[in-house]
Amino acid sequence: MKNLIVASALSLALMGGLAHAQTSPAAPAAAAAKTSSDPVVVMRNEQRAARNAFNEAAKPIRAERAATVQAAVDKAVAGAKASGKDPVVAGRVARRQAMEATKADFDAKMKPITDTRREAMAAAKAKRDAAIAKR
Repeated sequence: MKNLIVASALSLALMGGLAHAQTSPAAPAAAAAKTSSDPVVVMRNEQRAARNAFNEAAKPIRAERAATVQAAVDKAVAGAKASGKDPVVAGRVARRQAMEATKADFDAKMKPITDTRREAMAAAKAKRDAAIAKR
């Protein structure tokens, strides 16, 4: 019992130390990085912003596709259970077929935001290259 209490106290202390170590030093470094005039740091921040914007725009598109695919899988699994077939195989086959069926629509919806991200990444890199060339 005594060892359990010591081990629990030690693990709580270590977790608290790790949490503190992860939050304290990172905050000043992140703040310093945002105000940096170094072209590479500026480029990375702009690219990070472009990736974050892309991910936010892609979330609903991915969620819509996942819901469509999951509905097809659920229907196939229910049908397989009712007919006595293997539901795992039916679900796997239905998932692959649904992914293939929704690919064209998904790619069409993702293309504009993918192009926007690609252009933003290239612009940030060009801006960095121009700043380095001025040196």
